[in-house]
Amino acid sequence: MIATLQSLRFVFVMLIFLSHFGYKEITPLDAGGDCGVAFFFLLSGYLLSIGYGKRISDGTFHFAAYMKRRIMKFYPLHLLCLVGILVVSHSAIDLRVVLNVLLLQSWVPDSFYYFSCNSVSWFLSSLMFSYLVFPWVYRHQSRGLTACVLAGYVAVYLLTPYDKVNAILYVHPMVRFVDFYLGMQLARWQVKIRKAEWAEWVMVPLLLIAIVVYPEVDEKWRNAPLYWMVLLPFILVFAQQRGIISRLLKSKVMLWLGSVSMPFFLTHHVLIGILTRRLPDMPAGLMLAACLLIILVISWGIQIILSRQLRYYI
Repeated sequence: MIATLQSLRFVFVMLIFLSHFGYKEITPLDAGGDCGVAFFFLLSGYLLSIGYGKRISDGTFHFAAYMKRRIMKFYPLHLLCLVGILVVSHSAIDLRVVLNVLLLQSWVPDSFYYFSCNSVSWFLSSLMFSYLVFPWVYRHQSRGLTACVLAGYVAVYLLTPYDKVNAILYVHPMVRFVDFYLGMQLARWQVKIRKAEWAEWVMVPLLLIAIVVYPEVDEKWRNAPLYWMVLLPFILVFAQQRGIISRLLKSKVMLWLGSVSMPFFLTHHVLIGILTRRLPDMPAGLMLAACLLIILVISWGIQIILSRQLRYYI
């Protein structure tokens, strides 16, 4: 893992956290959710291409070992969160639960299904499709395939009615694969940037500008294309690890925060709901800090107990 990109995982998880946090005068940062999701799909395609590309090309790639490694990174935690939600809510086992167990919920274009149980797990459902097709797609990358992927996205973009933007452009696995595929292409375009240390100071304001203009942008455009223009060069610049910001991202604290980003992501939405209802009434800023600290501590515990120990024994 490239150190700066590991730390940036937490930065973008925080944007997703802020998109779900609302308390008194603090309203959810809608722009943060779309930005964070786009970043993680792009980053996944980029890192898998760097990590497995050579093995796929030279024939030493093993699909079973690759999928086992992918699944063990999040599936035990996904099941733990799902069971916890079912126990706390006293929910019956129905089709929605079955789809969540199988990570198929995002294939159903209805929020009753794709946002069911632990609502953020739709991301895992969509990402699983990208994981499955990645080896085949990597072998067959070409200008023609890229043209087909982009043409397909444009067609879906144009044909999607506005009342289905969330279900199709934001959630659907085959549409979100376009983000993943662009990340794969970024790995192919990988070039050394001589002025990377200065480029970092350009990319951060550009990202902030994209977040600021988000509410004024067409709903279809802001689901991903708005952020592609910024995040693709953003990832490329910070992968160089050469500027002052990169040095800050490589600090022990930031690397630790990056290491707990997955449990933080999978637990934060449910915990925000519980904590804002159960904690004593307090100023909005203090509630935000309290929720963040508690979720970080819980995520750290999960990282130690589940992600290390359970993966080791399995």
